[in-house]
Amino acid sequence: MRELRIGVDVRPLCHPGTGIYRYTAELLQRMCAMGGDWFFYSPQPYDTGPFTRPNVRHRIAGLPSAIRASQTAQLFFPLWAKRDALDVFWGPRHQLPLFLPGSIRSAVTIHDLVWKEFGKTMRFPGREIEAFFMPRAMARATDIAVVSEFTRCEVEKYYPRFSDKVSIVTGASLLHGAPGALAEGQTAQGYFLFVGTLEPRKNLPRLLCAYARFVATCPHARKLKIVGGQGWGGHDTLELVRELSLSDRVEILGRLDDDQLKQMYRGAYALVMPSLYEGFGLPIAEALSMEVPVITSRQSAMSEVAGGAGLLVDPFSEREIADALRRLSENTAVYETLRARTHVESRRYDWDRSAAKMYRLLTGATGE
Repeated sequence: MRELRIGVDVRPLCHPGTGIYRYTAELLQRMCAMGGDWFFYSPQPYDTGPFTRPNVRHRIAGLPSAIRASQTAQLFFPLWAKRDALDVFWGPRHQLPLFLPGSIRSAVTIHDLVWKEFGKTMRFPGREIEAFFMPRAMARATDIAVVSEFTRCEVEKYYPRFSDKVSIVTGASLLHGAPGALAEGQTAQGYFLFVGTLEPRKNLPRLLCAYARFVATCPHARKLKIVGGQGWGGHDTLELVRELSLSDRVEILGRLDDDQLKQMYRGAYALVMPSLYEGFGLPIAEALSMEVPVITSRQSAMSEVAGGAGLLVDPFSEREIADALRRLSENTAVYETLRARTHVESRRYDWDRSAAKMYRLLTGATGE
């Protein structure tokens, strides 16, 4: 019997440092080891090193433009799929090729429906692309994977006709325990930490304003450290820090590699993530795995992921965010209770379990 032939739209691998990159990469590394012949399709180059295996082949068009890349994906992926005689195709981020041959089964992963709920936090082209491709991908898919119970409910709310095709395949964390020493100059539990791409949906300006309110009433407040690559939105985070007179309190560190990020979590007092909307919230899972409590939004998937280890706030209220910073700083009993719960909550998320479930969806889609 020949091996299952699985095609994947690996465009997320072209954007390291994002949550969807992590989700795609971690699942693929594990699933490729489970069997099958894998065909990775991308219009643009990406790092193939982590996926150097005899059963993985890379089809790369090599076009540099993001716009042409999207067009190329729709044009070339169906042709490659037919040539490679695929049994099943997986779109790990909201899309499937429009003209995928009808004989090929398919699965698509939906991370969020931010274009429905908070479309104003997206660029116009991105919002329109999501609105066009996502419903068509869900209609075409044999199986739909979502990353949280919240996202499952969102799909059911807007597209109830697809609800019987939906399965939950969560993200997880690679950062476990507290091995090794802190980096030079770090103090255990010494600062509040923000992790995420700097874009409107992450609500960073409101967090900074709330932090300024907190500092005004707490002269010895812990510092706030910001980790993440620059997204879009035009807001100058550094300029806002200066306007709020927080230059001596806030550090903007940019994007870090995994080892550096692990050190940042190890030295953190708490993660602060008051996003407006998340389909999962990978930094929350990472913080829990490092025994770091969380201040996060009570809406979308964030409260689900944080579970009992999170202090929940209204992301639109500077006062609530500031009060949560103060409460976690001053109330040792609350802090220790949340921290004690991190271990139990983090065990709900595991890449190996998620990869096994996704692999079953893909193989099940072919009737095997």
